Amino acid sequence: MASTIDEITSLLIEHSRILYQVVSDMGVYYTDWQEGKKASKKDLKKRMSKLQLLEEDADNIKIRLIKEFSEASAQGLGDYMTLILRMDNVINAALEFVDILSKIDAIEEFNEDMKSSYHKMINTILEMTNVLKLAIKNLRDNPQEVFQNTTNIHELENDIDLVFREFLDYLYNNKEIDIRLLLRIRDSIKILEELADRIHDIGDLLRVLRYS
Repeated sequence: MASTIDEITSLLIEHSRILYQVVSDMGVYYTDWQEGKKASKKDLKKRMSKLQLLEEDADNIKIRLIKEFSEASAQGLGDYMTLILRMDNVINAALEFVDILSKIDAIEEFNEDMKSSYHKMINTILEMTNVLKLAIKNLRDNPQEVFQNTTNIHELENDIDLVFREFLDYLYNNKEIDIRLLLRIRDSIKILEELADRIHDIGDLLRVLRYS
């Protein structure tokens, strides 16, 4: 049993590294995109292609884990299968955010307050993802730190919720924003908020695994 858990955890650690890279590249994509006309559409497409390749790498780990350890649920290790699926959903959300940005061609209508709110959300999510990566590693190497790691994730998720609500209020109170653009922005920050929620849910599951 112990060797099976070690093998599963090693794959989860590998997957978490890719997850962190995806979120990091999502942030880089946003930074380039918000440059507006200064941004090269060719470069943005390259960044999106890189994200898609990372998604494939993560998907391969997920499939390998499920195929090789399909008996884990029968051994009482089903939470590990749930964990890899939830991590996969974080990557899907990051790609969805980038996809929405690629369809917004009105960056000149974004003021500094809007850009700042995006940066706060993305940077906090990146910090959450970094802590998540550490928590999954600690699940194997330093279990007593997992509770503190997941507590940090919870606190960061609260910060995301606050920025999200303030950003949403700002959008709805700004009558100068075109309704179509407003809906696109709303959808994009809703995805970021959901992405943070998914990381928070993973943190809760890590606590279950730590104390099971």
